[in-house]
This record gives sequence, C-alpha cells and structure tokens, in this order.
Amino acid sequence: MIGWRGALVFVLAASAMALSAGGCKNIDVRTEAYATLAEAEGAGAVDRGWLPRGLPPGTRELRVAHDADSNRRWGLFDFPPEQGDALRTLVGPEISFDGLECNPPGRIEWWPILLRQRLDGERIKATSLQGYTAREGDLILAVNWAQGRAYYWSRE
Repeated sequence: MIGWRGALVFVLAASAMALSAGGCKNIDVRTEAYATLAEAEGAGAVDRGWLPRGLPPGTRELRVAHDADSNRRWGLFDFPPEQGDALRTLVGPEISFDGLECNPPGRIEWWPILLRQRLDGERIKATSLQGYTAREGDLILAVNWAQGRAYYWSRE
C-alpha cells in the first residue's frame, strides 16, 4: 500500500505523461470584455482588429478573444435590434452553416457549444441564428436579428 505522497507523485507523473503524449500546444489566447462599444474602442480593440469596424453605435456586452500567434479571433456582442441596419452593412449574403467549422480553444468558456467544431446548420437555424461572411476580412458571423445578438469568428 502506498501513502498519500506516493499517490500524489503517481497522479502528477500520470498527468505529465498524458499532457506530453497529447501533443498539448501552448496557445496564447487573450480575452477581454467591454460594457460598451465606446469602451472597446477606447481600449483599442477595434484598431487592433479584435472587433469588426462599423458595429452599431449601441453595441454593448462585448466579449472578444484572440490568438496572438495565429491572429484568429472569436467574439460576441449585443446590439439594439432597431440598429440592425448598421450591422447589415458589414455582412454579405446569408450563408449556410453546414460544413463550416469553428474551433475556439476550450478556455473560451463563454463561446456556445452549438458553435463549436463541425457546425450543424439545422440545429443552429432552429435558434434563429443566421450565417454571414463579413464584407471585409475573414470573419463569419452568426446573427440573431430579433434578439440583437451576434457571434463572429475567423474563418479556418
């Protein structure tokens, strides 16, 4: 029988082996949260490209994440539905989510499960989210126009 110290050493060694065997990659993902678009702009999030430029002026409750190494990004924001026309100027024609992938790092806990890995267009459509590509840049957007909520991520 081993004591608690032996058990601890065993658990730590097993954990280290599992991490090294899994090819764990250190991803430098940074996340920020802003109450308003003005706050995000003041912090430089728009100028750095973490947020799309031209969001509706009433945009609020913004969360952004970006990978410093690959320049990939993920974000969400709320906007007043009556300001949806401003957001419509940023997106192209509607697209299907079928076959698209979104693979944010697991540490972005606020990212919805529905928008992870290989996307299921029918399930997403049932939530009233509609898909678009950004007119500029490499972003995909999922927008619920009635609720005034949008998600965006870099195309893989």
